[in-house]
Amino acid sequence: MKFSKKGFWRFFDKLLNVMAALAGGILVFITAAMCYTIGMRFLFRQTTIWITPMSEYALLWIVFLGTTWLLREGGHITTDVIYVHLNEKTKHTLDCIMSVIGGLACAMMVYLGIVHMWDCIIHGVTDVRAVTVPKSAVFIVIPIGSILLTIQFFRMAWSRLIEIRTGR
Repeated sequence: MKFSKKGFWRFFDKLLNVMAALAGGILVFITAAMCYTIGMRFLFRQTTIWITPMSEYALLWIVFLGTTWLLREGGHITTDVIYVHLNEKTKHTLDCIMSVIGGLACAMMVYLGIVHMWDCIIHGVTDVRAVTVPKSAVFIVIPIGSILLTIQFFRMAWSRLIEIRTGR
């Protein structure tokens, strides 16, 4: 089987699209679930106890499922007070440096996420509230999302480095 960089990036981008769509679906679900529990409480004085903790877990999942897609699309907030006054080469250099720093920070999150996951699995840590959930099932999204963020940050750094070298 021959490895193709274009094929890898095409797969990677499709994976990010699927994960972002999944994050959007989860957001729709927790919104509907919250409306349901509020309606039940208001109309029948009864509530569904599992919706709040599951919504909390879902918010964590939404962040790590959608962040890499958002980074690829350039949707993160930037502070550009000084940045707008720089020439293109300096902007590309700063972008490259910031992408490397972001990639290294996310690589550290991968490591720490795996260590925490392993600790939760070894010690059988659970979250005991309305529903008992293994913490590893909640936190597995952190190293997975962080791996993808690391790849995307280094992809962006490489792209900027190519632009610096070619003078674009």
